[in-house]
Amino acid sequence: MVRPGVECTPVCPYRAFECLKGALIYRRRGNRIVAFCTWIGDECIGYKCQFASCKRHALLPDGTCKLKLEKVQPRRSSREFSIEEEAIREEQLYGKIRSKLKKLGPDLDKLE
Repeated sequence: MVRPGVECTPVCPYRAFECLKGALIYRRRGNRIVAFCTWIGDECIGYKCQFASCKRHALLPDGTCKLKLEKVQPRRSSREFSIEEEAIREEQLYGKIRSKLKKLGPDLDKLE
């Protein structure tokens, strides 16, 4: 179930919603804009349609718009690491890479 406010709609504020059939047109009804599907002759059902797509690749399988979701839930700030912690992480990463490269050949020590 999609949370209200983050669902993908044909009247996308990012102008990224598109119909793969090329049947999407916009009409004005009163003071609002409505997406109309010329293929079925009725209002567009949005993310529920099998031909719905996003130009920015932000349409998730459950109908949520990833762009709106990021606006609602900002990314977590990355934690600041001390120089010692970074050095330990780099040494661990170097050890993993070294063990993988050893599998390629015994001449690894000559490269250093």
